[in-house]
Amino acid sequence: MIHNPGRRLADVKYRSSEEILTHPCFVPARNAFVDAVLALYAGDPFLTRLILEAGRFVTFANIMCLHARYDEADRSTWPTIGRLNESMLQFGLSSPRRVEALVARLVHSGFLEMVPSRQDRRVRILTPTQRMIDHDLDWLAAHYLPLHILFPDAGFAPMVQRDRAFQLAQRLASIEFFGHGAHILASNPGVMLFMSRDAGMLILIKLIQMTHAATNESRTGLSYTNIGALFGVSRTHVREILLEAERAGFVQLSGRGGQLVQLTPAVIQVFDHFIADSLSGLDLMFRIALKTMASKKPSTHDTASSPR
Repeated sequence: MIHNPGRRLADVKYRSSEEILTHPCFVPARNAFVDAVLALYAGDPFLTRLILEAGRFVTFANIMCLHARYDEADRSTWPTIGRLNESMLQFGLSSPRRVEALVARLVHSGFLEMVPSRQDRRVRILTPTQRMIDHDLDWLAAHYLPLHILFPDAGFAPMVQRDRAFQLAQRLASIEFFGHGAHILASNPGVMLFMSRDAGMLILIKLIQMTHAATNESRTGLSYTNIGALFGVSRTHVREILLEAERAGFVQLSGRGGQLVQLTPAVIQVFDHFIADSLSGLDLMFRIALKTMASKKPSTHDTASSPR
């Protein structure tokens, strides 16, 4: 199916959200995505708190995209704090102060380095370390997995297999379409209720996994007592998110003290729509990356190593 949002993409064929959402294997693909994301983050509270809130994760991804475009000979491509802040403006998720605070945390935790430019020692280049590059590969693999399940002959295997050349090409393609990503977030306000809170999206994803695994129990409510510990947040934090979700009609709390939770059809619909929109966007980035890789040799910039 051809999905053409405008003249810039007139020659790019990619799958629409509707095609993905109505695919007969969408639910198994979504469940595989749920399992893959939880395998990536569950049990690692530090990584969860560092990255998984909408503003923080978009900052992380934008750094990877700016890094992919970096050409030392072209000052306009240098990934600096200033350029990162510029890239974040259209998302409306983080102030410059928050972005700078996250950069400091990424540096402190070994994900990022601020390397003096060899052309201008006054300028610090944001440089992902191997740890950050590897996590980005893992993230891409988990998020391309459902597309690979839905369309096994469409060429997504390299993304699932953590191919570094495809990682670089995908992130390079993504930088030209930050507005597309911002539009996906803005078009899914229900999901933003969870994404705007620390580990909120992971809490929702975990509840979706639990609901799928325990159909009978999910009709009367699931205990969320231990969810916070998986992601390094308190039980009170989880409960506050669920109380807000209940007011929005996304969950029903029951039992003594509201210790049981049941997802409503509305939140499943909201989640599935967001996943379909995101997968459509990822397919677009992949198609552009393929065209770029086919039209010219990959950049000499190597995403597998950090310049010193």
